Amino acid sequence: MKHTLTRPIPRLAAVALCAAGLRPAAASDWVDFSGDISVGANSIQDNAFMSRIDAMLTFTLFDIGDSPVAFEFGTFGYYYKGDRPHETYAAFVYDDRFRLGVVKPAYDQVLISPFDFTAASIAETRAEYTRARATTEALRFNSVPVGVSYGDTTGDTTWAVSLLDASDGNFRSASASAEWQAQAVTLAAAVEGVWDPKDDFDGINAKLGARWQQGRFDIGAAFLHPDANQRPDAVAFDVNYNAWRDLTLSGFGEVTRSSTTSAYGLAARYDFQDRSDVTFAVTDTKTDEEVHFTYTRRY
Repeated sequence: MKHTLTRPIPRLAAVALCAAGLRPAAASDWVDFSGDISVGANSIQDNAFMSRIDAMLTFTLFDIGDSPVAFEFGTFGYYYKGDRPHETYAAFVYDDRFRLGVVKPAYDQVLISPFDFTAASIAETRAEYTRARATTEALRFNSVPVGVSYGDTTGDTTWAVSLLDASDGNFRSASASAEWQAQAVTLAAAVEGVWDPKDDFDGINAKLGARWQQGRFDIGAAFLHPDANQRPDAVAFDVNYNAWRDLTLSGFGEVTRSSTTSAYGLAARYDFQDRSDVTFAVTDTKTDEEVHFTYTRRY
């Protein structure tokens, strides 16, 4: 969904931009909101209501030639009674490829947990399995990783790299991700290296996965190696079947090397034409069985 600013840029400012070899962005492209917002309820006694937000607000400032310069502000996080673990992004963007500031790590661009849109309360507790160290440090300890990222699409491959430093979190990270899509098959991979402030190597997070979409079926699987996040290796999977029109039935899970930390779920999702859906899910984390109801709006 796009929101436009109809007030024209002041004439003097426009002249100044042109004098500097720049030109103001078109009003229709001045601001853009993208991402998704979920609100839901679950059977957890202390945290019965939870919201999940992964959204970005982008303000296009001006164009250099045919390339826009923008500022983006957004957040990824979970909000529930008594806590709100989150990361806030704020960065300057050139040509929608190069970012400078508090940027989203490349590691988070692919292979996100199958619990994210079905059971936010489970996804929050298991963020270390599929999220970058830069993200989990922000969620758990309020660190603010600052750095640069670059991403682009080359043919059928979308890729990104990022370098981040968090002096308050006592770590540095470098990550890369790539996703290749051809017809019914999508392959994806990501890796993140982590160092402490003295440049002593602290470990690697890595993930590798594939997805097959054909007819009514959408099946994904991934190997997760969250060593830098101090979690055991795991295999994530999700099987989705479009049972009837806008109704999709799913089975998903993350099976860890230590079975006591595995998690599983079953879900039914109904999609609306306005990019919204409602999901009913049940999950088993080996210690608790929970019921979840979630409404998600995508932008």
